[in-house]
Amino acid sequence: MSNNLMEDLIDFLKAANLSTYEINAYITLLESANLLTARDISIRSKVPSGRIYEILEELNEKGMLEIQDSRPKKYMSIPINRAFYNLISHQADESKRKYAFLFDKAKILESKLYDSDLLLKTEPSKIFWSTAFGMQSIINLYLKYYNSSQKELLLIDFLNENTIKILSYGKDLFLPIFNAVERGVRVKILWSFEHDNRQLSDDQKERNFDLFINVRNKLKELFNLSTDLHGFEMKFVNKRIPTFYDIFDKERVIFKLQNPLKPYQIFACMNVLDPNLAEKLREKFFNIWTFEAKLDEE
Repeated sequence: MSNNLMEDLIDFLKAANLSTYEINAYITLLESANLLTARDISIRSKVPSGRIYEILEELNEKGMLEIQDSRPKKYMSIPINRAFYNLISHQADESKRKYAFLFDKAKILESKLYDSDLLLKTEPSKIFWSTAFGMQSIINLYLKYYNSSQKELLLIDFLNENTIKILSYGKDLFLPIFNAVERGVRVKILWSFEHDNRQLSDDQKERNFDLFINVRNKLKELFNLSTDLHGFEMKFVNKRIPTFYDIFDKERVIFKLQNPLKPYQIFACMNVLDPNLAEKLREKFFNIWTFEAKLDEE
Protein backbone atom coordinates (compact mmCIF):
# COMPACT_ATOMS: atom_id res chain seq x y z
CA MET A 1 0.00 0.00 0.00
CA SER A 2 1.45 3.38 -1.04
CA ASN A 3 2.18 6.03 1.57
CA ASN A 4 -0.48 8.37 0.17
CA LEU A 5 -3.11 5.63 0.21
CA MET A 6 -2.12 4.68 3.77
CA GLU A 7 -2.46 8.31 4.86
CA ASP A 8 -5.92 8.49 3.26
CA LEU A 9 -6.94 5.30 5.07
CA ILE A 10 -5.73 6.61 8.42
CA ASP A 11 -7.54 9.92 7.85
CA PHE A 12 -10.75 8.01 7.09
CA LEU A 13 -10.45 5.88 10.22
CA LYS A 14 -9.77 8.96 12.34
CA ALA A 15 -12.82 10.66 10.86
CA ALA A 16 -14.81 7.56 11.87
CA ASN A 17 -13.70 8.16 15.50
CA LEU A 18 -11.32 5.21 15.78
CA SER A 19 -8.60 5.68 18.37
CA THR A 20 -4.89 5.52 17.49
CA TYR A 21 -4.65 2.07 19.09
CA GLU A 22 -7.65 0.82 17.09
CA ILE A 23 -6.18 2.19 13.86
CA ASN A 24 -2.77 0.64 14.49
CA ALA A 25 -4.27 -2.76 15.37
CA TYR A 26 -6.58 -2.75 12.35
CA ILE A 27 -3.82 -1.78 9.90
CA THR A 28 -1.62 -4.52 11.35
CA LEU A 29 -4.35 -7.05 10.60
CA LEU A 30 -5.00 -5.54 7.18
CA GLU A 31 -1.37 -5.87 6.17
CA SER A 32 -1.06 -9.45 7.37
CA ALA A 33 -1.81 -12.38 5.09
CA ASN A 34 -2.14 -14.72 8.07
CA LEU A 35 -4.22 -15.06 11.20
CA LEU A 36 -2.59 -13.32 14.15
CA THR A 37 -2.79 -13.79 17.88
CA ALA A 38 -3.40 -10.86 20.19
CA ARG A 39 0.24 -11.04 21.23
CA ASP A 40 1.38 -10.84 17.59
CA ILE A 41 -0.86 -7.85 16.97
CA SER A 42 0.35 -6.12 20.14
CA ILE A 43 4.01 -6.51 19.15
CA ARG A 44 3.56 -5.41 15.53
CA SER A 45 1.15 -2.52 16.20
CA LYS A 46 2.84 -1.34 19.40
CA VAL A 47 -0.51 -1.43 21.20
CA PRO A 48 0.25 -2.21 24.88
CA SER A 49 -0.44 -5.82 25.81
CA GLY A 50 -2.69 -4.63 28.65
CA ARG A 51 -4.97 -2.89 26.14
CA ILE A 52 -4.85 -5.20 23.13
CA TYR A 53 -7.81 -7.42 24.04
CA GLU A 54 -10.00 -4.40 24.74
CA ILE A 55 -8.99 -2.82 21.42
CA LEU A 56 -9.66 -6.01 19.46
CA GLU A 57 -13.05 -6.39 21.11
CA GLU A 58 -13.95 -2.82 20.10
CA LEU A 59 -12.91 -3.53 16.50
CA ASN A 60 -15.00 -6.69 16.57
CA GLU A 61 -18.07 -4.76 17.81
CA LYS A 62 -17.60 -2.37 14.89
CA GLY A 63 -17.51 -5.28 12.44
CA MET A 64 -13.93 -4.80 11.25
CA LEU A 65 -12.38 -8.18 12.01
CA GLU A 66 -13.11 -11.87 12.43
CA ILE A 67 -12.12 -14.05 15.38
CA GLN A 68 -11.09 -17.68 15.14
CA ASP A 69 -12.19 -19.43 18.33
CA SER A 70 -8.96 -21.33 18.94
CA ARG A 71 -6.41 -21.48 21.73
CA PRO A 72 -5.15 -18.83 21.69
CA LYS A 73 -7.72 -16.88 19.72
CA LYS A 74 -6.60 -15.62 16.34
CA TYR A 75 -7.73 -12.58 14.42
CA MET A 76 -7.95 -11.43 10.83
CA SER A 77 -9.38 -8.41 9.03
CA ILE A 78 -12.49 -8.80 6.93
CA PRO A 79 -12.60 -7.44 3.33
CA ILE A 80 -11.91 -3.73 3.56
CA ASN A 81 -15.06 -2.55 1.75
CA ARG A 82 -17.21 -4.64 4.11
CA ALA A 83 -15.27 -3.24 7.08
CA PHE A 84 -15.95 0.31 5.88
CA TYR A 85 -19.68 -0.43 5.55
CA ASN A 86 -19.85 -2.03 9.01
CA LEU A 87 -17.93 0.85 10.58
CA ILE A 88 -20.19 3.50 9.05
CA SER A 89 -23.31 1.55 10.09
CA HIS A 90 -21.97 1.22 13.64
CA GLN A 91 -21.26 4.93 13.87
CA ALA A 92 -24.72 5.77 12.54
CA ASP A 93 -26.36 3.52 15.14
CA GLU A 94 -24.16 4.99 17.87
CA SER A 95 -25.08 8.51 16.79
CA LYS A 96 -28.78 7.64 16.98
CA ARG A 97 -28.32 6.25 20.50
CA LYS A 98 -26.42 9.35 21.60
CA TYR A 99 -28.98 11.57 19.89
CA ALA A 100 -31.86 9.87 21.70
CA PHE A 101 -29.98 9.98 25.02
CA LEU A 102 -29.27 13.70 24.71
CA PHE A 103 -32.86 14.52 23.80
CA ASP A 104 -34.15 12.52 26.78
CA LYS A 105 -31.73 14.32 29.10
CA ALA A 106 -32.58 17.70 27.58
CA LYS A 107 -36.32 17.17 28.19
CA ILE A 108 -35.70 16.31 31.85
CA LEU A 109 -33.29 19.21 32.42
CA GLU A 110 -35.57 21.67 30.65
CA SER A 111 -38.44 20.71 32.94
CA LYS A 112 -36.28 21.04 36.05
CA LEU A 113 -34.82 24.39 34.95
CA TYR A 114 -38.24 25.87 34.29
CA ASP A 115 -39.21 24.95 37.85
CA SER A 116 -36.05 26.47 39.31
CA ASP A 117 -34.78 30.02 39.82
CA LEU A 118 -31.67 29.44 37.69
CA LEU A 119 -33.03 30.02 34.20
CA LEU A 120 -33.48 33.35 32.49
CA LYS A 121 -36.64 32.51 30.57
CA THR A 122 -35.95 34.25 27.29
CA GLU A 123 -37.91 31.53 25.45
CA PRO A 124 -41.64 31.91 26.25
CA SER A 125 -42.35 28.22 25.89
CA LYS A 126 -40.54 24.97 26.34
CA ILE A 127 -38.71 23.49 23.36
CA PHE A 128 -38.28 19.82 24.21
CA TRP A 129 -41.41 18.89 26.15
CA SER A 130 -44.61 20.72 27.04
CA THR A 131 -48.37 20.28 27.40
CA ALA A 132 -51.32 22.39 26.27
CA PHE A 133 -54.86 22.43 27.69
CA GLY A 134 -57.88 24.22 26.31
CA MET A 135 -58.69 25.01 22.68
CA GLN A 136 -56.93 28.37 22.48
CA SER A 137 -53.68 27.03 23.94
CA ILE A 138 -53.85 24.04 21.60
CA ILE A 139 -54.53 26.25 18.57
CA ASN A 140 -51.60 28.50 19.48
CA LEU A 141 -49.35 25.46 19.80
CA TYR A 142 -50.36 24.18 16.37
CA LEU A 143 -50.07 27.59 14.75
CA LYS A 144 -46.49 27.87 15.96
CA TYR A 145 -45.39 24.59 14.42
CA TYR A 146 -47.56 24.74 11.30
CA ASN A 147 -46.00 28.10 10.49
CA SER A 148 -42.44 26.94 11.19
CA SER A 149 -42.65 23.60 9.34
CA GLN A 150 -40.35 23.36 6.37
CA LYS A 151 -40.59 19.84 4.90
CA GLU A 152 -43.37 17.53 6.07
CA LEU A 153 -46.55 17.36 8.13
CA LEU A 154 -48.13 13.99 8.94
CA LEU A 155 -51.48 14.47 10.65
CA ILE A 156 -53.95 11.98 12.15
CA ASP A 157 -57.48 13.25 12.79
CA PHE A 158 -60.64 11.49 13.95
CA LEU A 159 -63.64 11.48 11.68
CA ASN A 160 -67.25 11.25 12.87
CA GLU A 161 -70.66 12.74 12.18
CA ASN A 162 -69.67 15.98 13.96
CA THR A 163 -66.55 16.61 11.88
CA ILE A 164 -68.37 18.14 8.93
CA LYS A 165 -70.28 20.48 11.28
CA ILE A 166 -67.22 21.98 12.95
CA LEU A 167 -64.98 22.43 9.90
CA SER A 168 -66.33 25.93 9.37
CA TYR A 169 -64.84 26.85 12.78
CA GLY A 170 -61.42 25.44 11.83
CA LYS A 171 -59.99 28.44 9.99
CA ASP A 172 -57.15 28.89 12.50
CA LEU A 173 -56.03 25.30 12.02
CA PHE A 174 -56.67 24.57 8.34
CA LEU A 175 -55.56 27.79 6.67
CA PRO A 176 -52.03 27.39 8.09
CA ILE A 177 -51.98 23.90 6.56
CA PHE A 178 -52.88 25.42 3.18
CA ASN A 179 -50.12 28.02 3.65
CA ALA A 180 -47.65 25.25 4.48
CA VAL A 181 -48.55 23.41 1.28
CA GLU A 182 -48.07 26.65 -0.66
CA ARG A 183 -44.56 26.92 0.87
CA GLY A 184 -43.72 23.47 -0.45
CA VAL A 185 -44.35 21.45 2.72
CA ARG A 186 -45.62 17.93 1.99
CA VAL A 187 -48.81 17.29 3.98
CA LYS A 188 -50.64 14.01 4.55
CA ILE A 189 -53.85 13.85 6.60
CA LEU A 190 -55.01 10.41 7.74
CA TRP A 191 -58.63 10.39 8.94
CA SER A 192 -59.55 7.70 11.46
CA PHE A 193 -63.09 6.46 12.08
CA GLU A 194 -64.08 5.48 15.61
CA HIS A 195 -64.72 1.79 15.04
CA ASP A 196 -63.29 -1.20 16.84
CA ASN A 197 -61.75 -4.20 15.08
CA ARG A 198 -65.04 -5.92 14.24
CA GLN A 199 -65.85 -6.40 10.57
CA LEU A 200 -67.88 -3.50 9.18
CA SER A 201 -70.95 -3.99 7.05
CA ASP A 202 -70.95 -2.80 3.48
CA ASP A 203 -73.48 -0.12 4.44
CA GLN A 204 -71.20 1.22 7.17
CA LYS A 205 -68.22 1.28 4.81
CA GLU A 206 -70.31 3.20 2.29
CA ARG A 207 -71.38 5.73 4.94
CA ASN A 208 -67.74 6.16 5.97
CA PHE A 209 -66.73 6.77 2.39
CA ASP A 210 -69.51 9.32 1.87
CA LEU A 211 -68.52 11.14 5.05
CA PHE A 212 -64.89 11.25 3.97
CA ILE A 213 -65.87 12.67 0.57
CA ASN A 214 -68.04 15.32 2.26
CA VAL A 215 -65.16 16.34 4.51
CA ARG A 216 -62.78 16.42 1.57
CA ASN A 217 -65.17 18.64 -0.41
CA LYS A 218 -65.80 20.93 2.57
CA LEU A 219 -62.06 21.49 3.11
CA LYS A 220 -61.73 22.48 -0.52
CA GLU A 221 -64.73 24.81 -0.32
CA LEU A 222 -63.70 26.54 2.91
CA PHE A 223 -59.92 26.59 2.82
CA ASN A 224 -58.86 25.68 -0.75
CA LEU A 225 -57.35 22.52 0.72
CA SER A 226 -57.65 20.13 -2.19
CA THR A 227 -55.92 16.90 -3.08
CA ASP A 228 -55.34 18.56 -6.45
CA LEU A 229 -52.68 20.65 -4.71
CA HIS A 230 -49.16 19.36 -5.23
CA GLY A 231 -47.90 17.86 -1.97
CA PHE A 232 -51.28 17.55 -0.25
CA GLU A 233 -52.91 14.15 0.26
CA MET A 234 -55.74 12.70 2.37
CA LYS A 235 -56.83 9.16 3.11
CA PHE A 236 -59.11 7.48 5.64
CA VAL A 237 -59.01 4.24 7.55
CA ASN A 238 -62.09 2.27 8.70
CA LYS A 239 -60.94 1.85 12.27
CA ARG A 240 -59.92 3.83 15.30
CA ILE A 241 -56.22 4.56 15.61
CA PRO A 242 -55.48 4.07 19.35
CA THR A 243 -53.21 7.10 19.71
CA PHE A 244 -53.71 10.30 17.75
CA TYR A 245 -50.48 12.08 16.95
CA ASP A 246 -49.03 14.53 14.42
CA ILE A 247 -45.43 14.63 13.21
CA PHE A 248 -43.67 17.85 12.22
CA ASP A 249 -40.57 17.77 9.99
CA LYS A 250 -39.59 14.26 11.16
CA GLU A 251 -38.54 15.51 14.60
CA ARG A 252 -41.46 16.83 16.64
CA VAL A 253 -44.52 14.85 17.77
CA ILE A 254 -47.75 16.23 19.22
CA PHE A 255 -49.96 13.65 20.92
CA LYS A 256 -53.68 14.50 21.05
CA LEU A 257 -56.14 13.44 23.75
CA GLN A 258 -59.75 13.44 22.55
CA ASN A 259 -62.35 15.02 24.83
CA PRO A 260 -64.61 12.16 26.05
CA LEU A 261 -67.49 14.60 26.66
CA LYS A 262 -67.16 16.40 23.31
CA PRO A 263 -65.71 13.89 20.85
CA TYR A 264 -65.23 16.56 18.19
CA GLN A 265 -62.72 18.41 20.40
CA ILE A 266 -59.17 17.84 21.58
CA PHE A 267 -58.94 18.01 25.37
CA ALA A 268 -55.14 18.25 25.72
CA CYS A 269 -51.89 17.89 23.77
CA MET A 270 -48.40 16.73 24.67
CA ASN A 271 -45.65 18.28 22.58
CA VAL A 272 -42.36 16.34 22.33
CA LEU A 273 -39.21 17.21 20.38
CA ASP A 274 -37.58 13.80 19.81
CA PRO A 275 -36.36 12.76 16.32
CA ASN A 276 -35.92 9.14 17.39
CA LEU A 277 -39.54 8.90 18.57
CA ALA A 278 -40.71 10.80 15.48
CA GLU A 279 -38.90 8.34 13.22
CA LYS A 280 -40.60 5.32 14.82
CA LEU A 281 -44.06 6.89 14.76
CA ARG A 282 -43.50 8.05 11.18
CA GLU A 283 -42.83 4.43 10.20
CA LYS A 284 -46.08 3.39 11.93
CA PHE A 285 -47.96 6.18 10.15
CA PHE A 286 -46.73 5.07 6.72
CA ASN A 287 -47.54 1.44 7.43
CA ILE A 288 -51.18 2.43 7.96
CA TRP A 289 -51.11 4.94 5.10
CA THR A 290 -49.70 2.43 2.61
CA PHE A 291 -51.41 -0.83 3.58
CA GLU A 292 -54.70 0.09 5.29
CA ALA A 293 -55.82 3.59 4.36
CA LYS A 294 -58.13 4.29 1.43
CA LEU A 295 -58.57 7.05 -1.09
CA ASP A 296 -61.82 5.86 -2.59
CA GLU A 297 -64.52 3.29 -2.17
CA GLU A 298 -63.53 -0.34 -2.56
